[in-house]
Amino acid sequence: MNRKKVLFETLPVLFLCVLGGALSGFILGGMVNVLQLVPGLIALIPAIIDMRGNISSTMGSRMGSAYHHGLVEEGLTSKVTMENLKSSWVLSLFVGAILPLIFWITSFFFHFNVGLKSVILLTIISALTGITSGFILSLVTYSIVMVAIKFEMDPDNISGPLLTTVGDVLTLSVLFFFAYLIGGVLF
Repeated sequence: MNRKKVLFETLPVLFLCVLGGALSGFILGGMVNVLQLVPGLIALIPAIIDMRGNISSTMGSRMGSAYHHGLVEEGLTSKVTMENLKSSWVLSLFVGAILPLIFWITSFFFHFNVGLKSVILLTIISALTGITSGFILSLVTYSIVMVAIKFEMDPDNISGPLLTTVGDVLTLSVLFFFAYLIGGVLF
């Protein structure tokens, strides 16, 4: 591949990722009251953000590979596209629901006192965050791949960095929303 083409495709994307990282930091800084409201939420944030980035980036890579093999068509009716979307949604819900349980089990090894009410609250918040951000990000993933194809760019060059950054911003925003909504009602 031409080095200039790769540089042309990735440099603007990486600049946007820097701005997105700063935005994620501002969102996290604005969550101080919610973090105090919902015990244990601060411990889940890295795992939830990492989960979203991993699932979305993997889907972007799979879509890019499917495009290179001629399996991706325009429109959401492609079998490969629909299978990737469904897989992303199922993984988002499952992993989002299981993360607080892993947190609860690990808390025993570090002698943290995490109540059952907190674990249930964290499970609800995490599952809702996972499925909501997963649904939105899967559509964003599809859009990024289709835009890259339309402008004759390699989806593999731009989808990974863009999806991790968009995933961070979106997941933190959705997490903040559900934590404030549910945490404010139950605590």
